[in-house]
Amino acid sequence: MKYLHLIYIVAGACFITACDKNLNIDPTDQLTDAAIWSSPANAGLFLNDIYNNVNPGPQSTVFTNYPSEISNDPLDNFSDNSISGPLSGIPSYENFAQGSYGPSAPIFTPHWKNMYANIRKCNLFIKNVTPAEFDDAQKKPLLAQARFLRAYFYKSLMDIYGGVPLITIPLNQAEQGDDIFYARNTYEECVAFIQKECEEAAADLPLKVKPQEAGRATKGAAWALKGELELYAGKWQDAAATNLKIMTADAGYDLFPDYEALFLPANENNVEVIFDVQYAANIRGHIREKYWNPVRVSDGTGWGAVNPTQDLVDDYEFLDGKTEAEGSAAFDPANPYANRDKRFAASIIYDGAKWKNGTIFTRLGVPNNNNELDASGAGGKGRTGYFMKKMLDPAQVPGISSGANAIVWRYAEVLLNYAEAQNEAAGPDITVYNAMNKIRKRAGLPDLPAGLDQAGMRARIRRERRVELAFEGKRLFDLWRWRTAEQVFSKPLRAMKITSVAGQLVYEKVNAGGGKIAFDPAKNYLMPIPQSVIAQNDKIVQNPNY
Repeated sequence: MKYLHLIYIVAGACFITACDKNLNIDPTDQLTDAAIWSSPANAGLFLNDIYNNVNPGPQSTVFTNYPSEISNDPLDNFSDNSISGPLSGIPSYENFAQGSYGPSAPIFTPHWKNMYANIRKCNLFIKNVTPAEFDDAQKKPLLAQARFLRAYFYKSLMDIYGGVPLITIPLNQAEQGDDIFYARNTYEECVAFIQKECEEAAADLPLKVKPQEAGRATKGAAWALKGELELYAGKWQDAAATNLKIMTADAGYDLFPDYEALFLPANENNVEVIFDVQYAANIRGHIREKYWNPVRVSDGTGWGAVNPTQDLVDDYEFLDGKTEAEGSAAFDPANPYANRDKRFAASIIYDGAKWKNGTIFTRLGVPNNNNELDASGAGGKGRTGYFMKKMLDPAQVPGISSGANAIVWRYAEVLLNYAEAQNEAAGPDITVYNAMNKIRKRAGLPDLPAGLDQAGMRARIRRERRVELAFEGKRLFDLWRWRTAEQVFSKPLRAMKITSVAGQLVYEKVNAGGGKIAFDPAKNYLMPIPQSVIAQNDKIVQNPNY
């Protein structure tokens, strides 16, 4: 059952308005400034509004108000995992791939403004609830949630821009004048701030929440945020220790047995989910099935907005634990999609795959086939020979409001974060193997080979991470923090062209049209701060070389 305690509970309740001082009448459709901080229940309404602004990724498109991980151009399209089928008006193609972005034409245009608006709400909440006259046992969890949310919004900025101004009080230019303008803190200062905020918030957050409170922050959520931050910052020992806290906490986290089903609405808030964004059809819904389905399916049409690349497909191992490039004995060139890691068929629609009430063909030569490969990118069809399947509900008609949640952190990522951090800190000990093999077992793969050195384990962790977290908005940040984007983007992204010759299918890897990404390592490991921000605040220094 979907609980919407966070969303639209009382219309207008989260907007504080001034009243005529000559009237001693409280409005009946709003909460006054004094009333909203007078009780935990009223303050909770304000906190609900902050939760309502939690998104799993930055907005990257003008076509939707939803976050990038539920849009027609999600973050994986900005990596080597996928590209958009449509081209016109798509930021990952028109701006990112072309390198035509900068301070005056940023890709994530509203992100800075939106995150600081959210941070201001957190600051206002903390300022007013801290001295409020209600019991500390009720106050502390509310303040801890606000501090977690503020840290969440700050990390969302840091992932894209690096160091940003740390503001912990509500600003008001009418009262403070030019003192509202802050310089950027260093990235290291921001990391230390979030580490402290998350750890202190975790102390006052519950280990678990009741079903009707699903979506609220827990200790696990605060540690997941902190652990991911530390991983991204290369603080290996800290990241290993923080993720280990989650692994050893008595919160009931575990891998959901079915990788494909764990993302479906019927299984939301399952044992693997640590923190997610709550949605509900027709109340706070989205239409990701419209964006991500193949161009033609049995019950309607999709945009085919996420086309997995051949580069990603090649990283799915076969059931003997090897890839085609590694000489897998299970690879059949006449049937290259058989005997794969279970996550492949759970994540990607390929030629001949059963989907909904039909079969999807991306091969050339099938009459009236809107899903066939058009590697040129000019025909409005698929550009790689693949479509996305992961997270799509086969029962959901494209274009009809869906209430499927968006997972931000889940237990499998914690295992991967721990494995990477521990390997970098101390090498591939047994705990690294255990974390990795637990994930691989669910995928139907054999354990990793014994005796890997640190570099060998690093390569396996990175491949496992790519496959396990495909289309969850993590790949771009991984390429940035590993400083491998310049190598990855130096080659065109690939597609699969399938033709029939003498009754036999022939598989040929080709370049995807428009699949070359321009990348300048001197500047593109960070996004440009919008020029409008710098114009308002001359203390803000632009990221290098923009």
